[in-house]
Amino acid sequence: MNGLFIVNQEIGHNAHKVARLSEEFKKASVDIEVFVNNGTLASIKDNNVKINLPKADFVIYMDKDIYLARLLEKAGYHLFNRADFIKLCDDKMLTFIACADHDIPMPTTISGPLVYYGLRETHLSFLKKVEGELGYPMVVKKVYGSLGEGVYLVNNYDELAKLYAEICRNPIVFQKYISSSAGKSIRVLIIDGKVFGAFFRKNARDFRSNYGENASGEIIPDMKKYVDFAEKINQLFNIEYAGLDLLDNDGELMLCEMNSNAFFEEFENITRLNVAKAVVDMIIRKVNLKNEQK
Repeated sequence: MNGLFIVNQEIGHNAHKVARLSEEFKKASVDIEVFVNNGTLASIKDNNVKINLPKADFVIYMDKDIYLARLLEKAGYHLFNRADFIKLCDDKMLTFIACADHDIPMPTTISGPLVYYGLRETHLSFLKKVEGELGYPMVVKKVYGSLGEGVYLVNNYDELAKLYAEICRNPIVFQKYISSSAGKSIRVLIIDGKVFGAFFRKNARDFRSNYGENASGEIIPDMKKYVDFAEKINQLFNIEYAGLDLLDNDGELMLCEMNSNAFFEEFENITRLNVAKAVVDMIIRKVNLKNEQK
């Protein structure tokens, strides 16, 4: 059996993930090659998809380039995670739309209209409606982003209008601020359709629990309520691998976001669970099952 890693040109935190998974794949006698998504891996030529990669039993896709992911799937590659799931998680508004009407509590969320040709006074009237619905402080997020980047807290209308003027050409969402969860969240990891583990995240200096060097984590002694909450989401999407970030709103759990390419260095360090082996075992099992069905 052989597989490929596809990583972004800025490999960043994925370097540790690649190293750990490679270590576990080697133990399982699975050959792995790493390829950087630099724009040369795939194209459409003469109405056909052309892939400049070796054949493989599976691909661990660690980028957010949904176009390459779809091209690979169209060419018959088996991706972990699936392109549709990557897109669902990467787009925060799509995540909330998909989870709506399924008894999954979430902060009140409003999608921001795009501004194409320049901000006008008439555009700002929308912010008054947002202000009336959400109040202050208010969380504003770029739809695409990770590690706390592109997530802002605004405290009044002047701050809101100023920020909107700066980022209104990006897809953005406005959310009600959950004050009881300021600087705190729960990361739940799902592997192969089951809750694998969870830990608390906290940041004493920022409202974003996962932002910067001040973020830390600790073991959760009793995970039952987090498992029960995560299972509802897992059943909805049939998750192969994802990190769910939950908020605690005075005892009521809420979904903050889903991450299809969750880093797990911190998770392994805190929980002492072998995430890499569990992922490798899942991939080998699914590839073998697929091959048996051919």
